[in-house]
Amino acid sequence: MKTLSGPAKASLMAAVVGVVGIAGMGAAAVASDTNDRHAGMSMSDKETGDDAAEEAHEGRMLADARVTAGSAAAAAERQTGLKAAEVELDDESATPVWEVSVSGASREQTVMVDGLSGKVTSVSADDGEGTEGGADAD
Repeated sequence: MKTLSGPAKASLMAAVVGVVGIAGMGAAAVASDTNDRHAGMSMSDKETGDDAAEEAHEGRMLADARVTAGSAAAAAERQTGLKAAEVELDDESATPVWEVSVSGASREQTVMVDGLSGKVTSVSADDGEGTEGGADAD
């Protein structure tokens, strides 16, 4: 085996240090990219988790509802004399509540129907300004 000395040894050492330094910077860049992607996946996973929690809540509300969407629409139509256009489960309630949009003759109203009893709990008229003014159905 041949040993190096003097300038040859110094040049080889400089080359090795350079390669190790470049490799270290590359590894740091890969680690940084991996961390960024992991952080991105964490945010995406959190959003997906939030969506899944909302869907699970809505699924429980739907399972608890004794009144169907069709029955809620019929109750809203009877109460207002207007035609049901859309029926949604209100996901902001603690108990199942159907939110029924009814319309006809240039009028739009939102009718809230209790998902357990089928009773109309409120009717809100659209005032044309994007806000609703309402009254209890009692």
